[in-house]
Amino acid sequence: MLTFKTVTDEIECRDLWEKYSEKQVLWDLWDFRFCFHTGNFKFNFIVGFDDKNEIGLLPLVFDAKEKYYTYFGEEFPEQNRFFLNDKQNVKLFLENCPKDTLICYIDPEEAKYCNFATGDKRYFLNLEKYDNSFESYLKSFNKKHRKNLNYDLRKLKERGYVLEHNNIKDFERLVELNKKRFGNESNYNEENFVLSMSKLIDAALKINALDIISIRIGNNAEAVGLGVFYNGVYYVLGFGRNTEITNLGKLLIAEQIKSAIANKCREIDFLSTESTWKELWNFDSEQMYKFEK
Repeated sequence: MLTFKTVTDEIECRDLWEKYSEKQVLWDLWDFRFCFHTGNFKFNFIVGFDDKNEIGLLPLVFDAKEKYYTYFGEEFPEQNRFFLNDKQNVKLFLENCPKDTLICYIDPEEAKYCNFATGDKRYFLNLEKYDNSFESYLKSFNKKHRKNLNYDLRKLKERGYVLEHNNIKDFERLVELNKKRFGNESNYNEENFVLSMSKLIDAALKINALDIISIRIGNNAEAVGLGVFYNGVYYVLGFGRNTEITNLGKLLIAEQIKSAIANKCREIDFLSTESTWKELWNFDSEQMYKFEK
C-alpha cells in the first residue's frame, strides 16, 4: 500500500525535482519552471512511498490567490509529466491530490496510464520530415499558398529590413507590440508575467540557448520573436509585431524556422495557444490532456 508525504520546503522540492526530472524538454529544467513561480504560489510537492522506498513525485504548487493546486510552473510551461518509477501508479498519485487541483497541458505519453480529459493541442514542426530544409518544408504547401507566401516575403525584402539576434532590450518592444496587438487579452498586461518572461530570458542566456529575433525597418524593431532552443527543439515562446506593416508575422515565423534549422534543431515547438494560424502553416499537432479534482 502506498503512502504519501507533502513537501513544502523550496530547497527540498528543488532537490526532488533534480532527482526525478529526466531533463528531456525545456520544461523539465527547474530554472525554466521557477521563472513562473511567483509570490502567489506555495510548494506542495507530493512524494510517494512503497513501504519506506521512495517511488515518485507529483510536483504540485498551491495558488494562494486563486485557491487551487496546479503543476509547478502554473499554466505557461507545457508537456507536464509525472515523475514516477512505475507509471501504473499515476492514478493513485492523482487520487491523493488535494481537492481543487487542476493540471493542464499533460503530455500525451501520460495518457497511456490514465483516462484524462482532453485539453488543447500542442503544435510543432518536425523539421526532420523535411530534411531540415526550409525550401522542402515550403513544398508541403499547395502551389497557390506557396506562391503567395513567397510573394509576401519578397515584397518585405524589397521594402528593406534588417535582422538582429539577441538584442535583449528588444524584449521591451515585444511587450509593447504584443499589448497593442492583443489588447486586454495579452498576457503581457500582467506585471508578474512580464517579470517571469524576463527571468526566462536570463535563464536561457545562462545556458547559451536564447534566440531573440528582431526585424528592424528604419530605426525601429517592428517585429520581435522570443525563442529558446534546448535538446534539439526550438521553442517559440513569445512575439510581437506591428500590425500596420502587412505580413510581418509571416516573415518572423519564417525566420524562426530558418534559425531553428541553423541551430540544428529537429523540431520547433509552437506551443498550444492561438491555433488558427498554426493550422495554415501545416504544423503537426498532438493532443494534450488535463486533470481536475
